Amino acid sequence: MAIVVFLDGVMRSDSKVPIYEGISLYKALNVNGIVAVACDDLEEAQRWCKEHKLTEVDSFISNKSVGEYENKDFLKVQHQQASGPLHMVITADVDLAKTCVQNGIKTLLWLHPIYQSAKFRPDGRIGRKSWDELVGELDRQVDLMSEDNRIE
Repeated sequence: MAIVVFLDGVMRSDSKVPIYEGISLYKALNVNGIVAVACDDLEEAQRWCKEHKLTEVDSFISNKSVGEYENKDFLKVQHQQASGPLHMVITADVDLAKTCVQNGIKTLLWLHPIYQSAKFRPDGRIGRKSWDELVGELDRQVDLMSEDNRIE
């Protein structure tokens, strides 16, 4: 089982504070599967993980892995897909979750009320308010499945 967990927003806050519930989720998933940690800076993420006693990280997917392009986070997901089947993505980014769902990737949207970045919050004052778009996409997919004759 291959899973991509985004470090920022799931396992640590914007100010690099550990989110212990997210770390616990990572550790629970890492017992029976391969869990890749998606991050921006590889060396900084490795150092942060060592500081917080996360020594059994399967792999990292950083900006170096995918290059400097516009949609780096989705490219990290696609990078993992290129290595084999991807079972799930765990992210705090509503827009990334929507993109993953649109592309048929199972996604866990991690919205911790204390640590959630304002740019990802549906009720935040900054960033895009795309919660309605995400709900709309899920509704659209349910409608498509109900119209599909192959599904009984």
